[in-house]
Amino acid sequence: MECIFCDIAGGEKSGYIVYNDNQTMAILDIFPAVEGHLMVIPKKHGETVLDYSKDELGVTMEVVKKIIKALTKTYYTKVFTVGINHAEKLGVPHLHVHIIPRYEDDNGGIIQKIVTKPSKNSLKDVTNKIKSNI
Repeated sequence: MECIFCDIAGGEKSGYIVYNDNQTMAILDIFPAVEGHLMVIPKKHGETVLDYSKDELGVTMEVVKKIIKALTKTYYTKVFTVGINHAEKLGVPHLHVHIIPRYEDDNGGIIQKIVTKPSKNSLKDVTNKIKSNI
Protein backbone atom coordinates (compact mmCIF):
# COMPACT_ATOMS: atom_id res chain seq x y z
CA MET A 1 0.00 0.00 0.00
CA GLU A 2 1.37 3.39 -0.93
CA CYS A 3 1.56 5.97 1.85
CA ILE A 4 2.53 9.58 1.18
CA PHE A 5 3.84 10.03 4.73
CA CYS A 6 6.05 6.93 4.45
CA ASP A 7 7.31 8.22 1.10
CA ILE A 8 8.18 11.60 2.63
CA ALA A 9 9.87 9.94 5.63
CA GLY A 10 11.87 7.72 3.26
CA GLY A 11 12.92 10.60 1.02
CA GLU A 12 11.03 9.33 -2.04
CA LYS A 13 8.71 12.36 -2.02
CA SER A 14 9.21 15.87 -0.79
CA GLY A 15 7.36 17.64 1.95
CA TYR A 16 7.70 20.85 3.91
CA ILE A 17 9.61 19.26 6.79
CA VAL A 18 10.14 21.50 9.83
CA TYR A 19 11.44 18.77 12.17
CA ASN A 20 13.03 15.39 11.54
CA ASP A 21 14.59 12.75 13.80
CA ASN A 22 14.99 8.96 13.72
CA GLN A 23 11.40 8.22 14.78
CA THR A 24 9.28 11.23 13.85
CA MET A 25 8.91 14.17 11.55
CA ALA A 26 6.81 17.32 11.52
CA ILE A 27 5.58 18.66 8.20
CA LEU A 28 3.37 21.50 7.13
CA ASP A 29 -0.17 20.51 6.19
CA ILE A 30 -0.55 21.21 2.46
CA PHE A 31 -4.17 22.25 3.07
CA PRO A 32 -3.63 24.40 6.19
CA ALA A 33 -6.46 25.78 8.29
CA VAL A 34 -4.12 28.66 9.23
CA GLU A 35 -0.47 29.51 8.69
CA GLY A 36 1.67 27.18 10.77
CA HIS A 37 -0.80 24.26 10.71
CA LEU A 38 1.36 21.17 10.70
CA MET A 39 1.40 17.50 11.56
CA VAL A 40 3.70 15.40 13.73
CA ILE A 41 4.06 11.96 12.20
CA PRO A 42 5.71 8.79 13.49
CA LYS A 43 7.92 7.40 10.72
CA LYS A 44 6.85 3.82 11.47
CA HIS A 45 3.69 3.16 9.47
CA GLY A 46 0.50 2.59 11.43
CA GLU A 47 -3.05 3.76 10.85
CA THR A 48 -4.26 4.23 14.43
CA VAL A 49 -2.91 4.77 17.95
CA LEU A 50 -3.49 1.03 18.49
CA ASP A 51 -0.67 0.27 16.03
CA TYR A 52 1.98 1.86 18.28
CA SER A 53 3.56 1.04 21.62
CA LYS A 54 3.31 3.30 24.65
CA ASP A 55 6.94 4.33 24.09
CA GLU A 56 6.36 5.15 20.41
CA LEU A 57 3.32 7.27 21.25
CA GLY A 58 5.32 8.94 24.01
CA VAL A 59 8.08 9.92 21.58
CA THR A 60 5.48 11.34 19.20
CA MET A 61 3.87 13.40 21.95
CA GLU A 62 7.26 14.73 23.07
CA VAL A 63 7.74 16.04 19.54
CA VAL A 64 4.24 17.56 19.68
CA LYS A 65 5.40 19.48 22.77
CA LYS A 66 8.61 20.58 21.02
CA ILE A 67 6.67 21.82 17.98
CA ILE A 68 4.10 23.68 20.10
CA LYS A 69 6.97 25.49 21.85
CA ALA A 70 8.41 26.48 18.46
CA LEU A 71 5.01 27.60 17.13
CA THR A 72 4.42 29.64 20.29
CA LYS A 73 7.65 31.56 19.62
CA THR A 74 6.98 31.85 15.89
CA TYR A 75 3.34 32.98 15.96
CA TYR A 76 3.04 34.60 19.43
CA THR A 77 0.07 32.45 20.44
CA LYS A 78 -0.36 30.05 23.32
CA VAL A 79 -3.61 28.55 22.03
CA PHE A 80 -3.59 25.47 19.78
CA THR A 81 -6.00 22.82 18.60
CA VAL A 82 -4.25 19.45 18.72
CA GLY A 83 -6.02 16.49 17.21
CA ILE A 84 -5.70 12.98 15.84
CA ASN A 85 -8.04 11.56 13.21
CA HIS A 86 -8.09 7.91 14.35
CA ALA A 87 -8.83 5.58 11.37
CA GLU A 88 -10.29 8.50 9.40
CA LYS A 89 -11.10 7.28 5.88
CA LEU A 90 -10.95 10.72 4.24
CA GLY A 91 -7.35 11.52 5.16
CA VAL A 92 -3.96 9.84 4.90
CA PRO A 93 -4.10 6.34 6.44
CA HIS A 94 -1.05 6.91 8.64
CA LEU A 95 -1.26 8.21 12.21
CA HIS A 96 -0.53 11.91 12.47
CA VAL A 97 -1.15 14.62 15.04
CA HIS A 98 -2.46 17.93 13.73
CA ILE A 99 -1.25 21.07 15.51
CA ILE A 100 -3.21 24.18 14.55
CA PRO A 101 -2.22 27.58 15.95
CA ARG A 102 -5.28 29.50 17.11
CA TYR A 103 -6.03 33.21 17.13
CA GLU A 104 -8.83 35.36 18.49
CA ASP A 105 -10.08 36.19 14.98
CA ASP A 106 -9.60 32.78 13.30
CA ASN A 107 -13.32 31.89 13.07
CA GLY A 108 -12.54 28.50 14.59
CA GLY A 109 -14.34 26.77 17.37
CA ILE A 110 -13.79 24.19 20.04
CA ILE A 111 -12.93 20.66 18.97
CA GLN A 112 -16.23 19.32 20.36
CA LYS A 113 -18.04 21.10 17.50
CA ILE A 114 -16.29 19.21 14.69
CA VAL A 115 -18.83 16.38 14.95
CA THR A 116 -22.36 16.88 16.22
CA LYS A 117 -24.51 13.84 16.86
CA PRO A 118 -25.77 14.10 20.45
CA SER A 119 -26.34 10.90 22.41
CA LYS A 120 -29.81 9.94 23.57
CA ASN A 121 -28.24 8.14 26.56
CA SER A 122 -27.50 9.74 29.91
CA LEU A 123 -23.90 10.56 30.78
CA LYS A 124 -24.09 7.95 33.55
CA ASP A 125 -25.18 5.26 31.07
CA VAL A 126 -22.43 6.26 28.64
CA THR A 127 -19.86 6.15 31.47
CA ASN A 128 -20.95 2.65 32.47
CA LYS A 129 -21.00 1.41 28.88
CA ILE A 130 -17.39 2.55 28.29
CA LYS A 131 -16.13 1.39 31.69
CA SER A 132 -17.43 -2.13 31.02
CA ASN A 133 -15.02 -2.40 28.06
CA ILE A 134 -11.86 -1.17 29.82
